Amino acid sequence: MRSYLYVPGDNQRFLDKAETSIADAIILDLEDSVKSDSKKIAEDRIREFLQKTSHQNLLLRVEPTRLNQIEDLINHPKIKKIYLPKANTSKEIEALNFYNSSNKPIHALIESARGLENISEIATSKNVSTLGIGEADFFADVSLSTQISQGLLNYVRSKLVIASAAHNMKPPVAPVSANFQDLDKFEAETIEFLNYGYWGRACIHPNQIEIANKIFSINPEMVAKAQSIIDSLRESKSGAVVDEAGSMIDAAHIKWAEKYLNLNHS
Repeated sequence: MRSYLYVPGDNQRFLDKAETSIADAIILDLEDSVKSDSKKIAEDRIREFLQKTSHQNLLLRVEPTRLNQIEDLINHPKIKKIYLPKANTSKEIEALNFYNSSNKPIHALIESARGLENISEIATSKNVSTLGIGEADFFADVSLSTQISQGLLNYVRSKLVIASAAHNMKPPVAPVSANFQDLDKFEAETIEFLNYGYWGRACIHPNQIEIANKIFSINPEMVAKAQSIIDSLRESKSGAVVDEAGSMIDAAHIKWAEKYLNLNHS
């Protein structure tokens, strides 16, 4: 998946447009984009949407305080994955799984310092398959300034990549950018996330989708390079070979090649 578009569950116009969106996946949102007094409206509109939609990649961001009211949505056959915000410990995962009788995969959103400290506990919880970060919530929790230092950004963003790799998970999904008008900045930042080791990005506006799709598309040249590495080492009688550019490649390069080729199935 390259792009994930958040769609507020109470916004009928956005729900109607979601059906034809070019986003790879739609996140039907019941949490922060929906006001407290509109939660029930959002839930009912999502139920209606699910009855008629033919979209193949629908995800659901739940409101943790209303899990018992949306058990049918959590287990709906058209919902492929559950997004759990404010995952601070394994207890939040357990609370969701109590209603997750169909064992849907869970995308755990780290949105606090506590969540980041407990990231391994969260990553190894039942049904958790991917990680993400809600940066607005996270930095509101840890920062005293409106200007987040690059060092802190690097640490937090890298932490998710390392935790995902350490627990044999797919790469984390890059977070949203609230500034949907500055598309040049969005593109530059999305490239940075790719270089960090993220794959795919959450979007809040349709204008961001094409950029995310472009940056996170599989590169045919990289596929050819990865396959060449694998083939060369399999055919070699030694543990290392020299490629066409004169560089040595060994088992570490196979690990990268296999991971890149597996992105086709992400």
